[in-house]
Amino acid sequence: MTNSISTPRKPNVIGSVPYNDDIHSISLYCSKNYLLHLNIGPFFFLYILWFLIWTFHFGLGDYPELGMIITVIIAILQIITCLFCYWFVPIRAFMQCTPEKSPWKAELVVVKPTANNGYPEVVPLCHGKNPHDQRNHAWFVFQKCRYIYDESEKKTFQTIDYPLSNSFSSYLQSKGYQTQDELDQGVWNFGQNEMFIDIPNFVDLFIERATAPFFVFQVFCVLLWCLDEYWYYSLLTLFMLIVFEITLVQQQKRNMAMIRQMGNQPYKISVYRQRKWVKIDTTGILPGDLCSVLRNNENNPLPCDMLLLRGQCIVDESMLTGESIPQMKEPIESIDESTIFDLERHGKLHVLSAGTKIVQHTPPAKMQGGMKGIFFESDFPLWLVYREENFNML
Repeated sequence: MTNSISTPRKPNVIGSVPYNDDIHSISLYCSKNYLLHLNIGPFFFLYILWFLIWTFHFGLGDYPELGMIITVIIAILQIITCLFCYWFVPIRAFMQCTPEKSPWKAELVVVKPTANNGYPEVVPLCHGKNPHDQRNHAWFVFQKCRYIYDESEKKTFQTIDYPLSNSFSSYLQSKGYQTQDELDQGVWNFGQNEMFIDIPNFVDLFIERATAPFFVFQVFCVLLWCLDEYWYYSLLTLFMLIVFEITLVQQQKRNMAMIRQMGNQPYKISVYRQRKWVKIDTTGILPGDLCSVLRNNENNPLPCDMLLLRGQCIVDESMLTGESIPQMKEPIESIDESTIFDLERHGKLHVLSAGTKIVQHTPPAKMQGGMKGIFFESDFPLWLVYREENFNML
């Protein structure tokens, strides 16, 4: 889910993310005090007001049925309001947050994606210093992608820039990360090369299912049936509904744990850093790294997308494309160095995709028995299930 170039939208300081096909708009907010939430505070005073009216105007002993009915009506209205806050992000932002213009004072971000790209979310806005330049930065993470506030130029949140449109000469002449400062900056920008699947706890999953509109409707019907003579049948139905949802939640947790175990396990790979070849875990690869890849005995898949600089190989792309015939990959060293890299044009012949496996390779001279590739981010659609959250690239 990388961000490709699209028709520019009218830029807004914070309200939109220009040149982005994934996000339609963003809004900054600060969270209110809990008692100031419109689904909490007003109802709290409404309960007190009704209790005073019931006590001093009608009398507690004279109109007990009326008092209980009005109390139940107020409680139902509050429950419906809370459910609407849970179901609809704009309503939650209106009732529980206050708008904020400054990204340095805001605490939350309401992100509205474009059509068919997910649902609106409220995500925390993080603040911190870049260890490289000691500048303050504000960023948020939405759909596993990080957006950083660009204070100097565009005054809006932008994704990390990747070297996707450089000339072949810049890739061939690259020396990787030569200093520790460059390496620290790369780690801060891109993070780890992994896609970690978070498994929510049981309570969160059960709340998600218990607040679904259909389940709420079923519970409401059960409460109505409790007013009938055979109320114990209604309670039994409610018990069965809860047990059924608990069973589904447990099954969902098992499925998510199974999917996480299917992820590629990290292994050692040769990377050229600080003017020497070193062995690191595949989770530590960064965009711009020079890597030496080869077919190993464990038949491990490639940990990320790579541009093949030197050497030749045959790769099995059946996991990604379903094509059973292995594909030949050629290096870019034989192409005019002034050529600008274009993924759609050069990707099929020169890019090694994450998740594919090397069947055979021919190393160039003066290499560690492998081929040389540079890690970069590409725009392959959701094939790369286990890639880093920023979809790093060689």
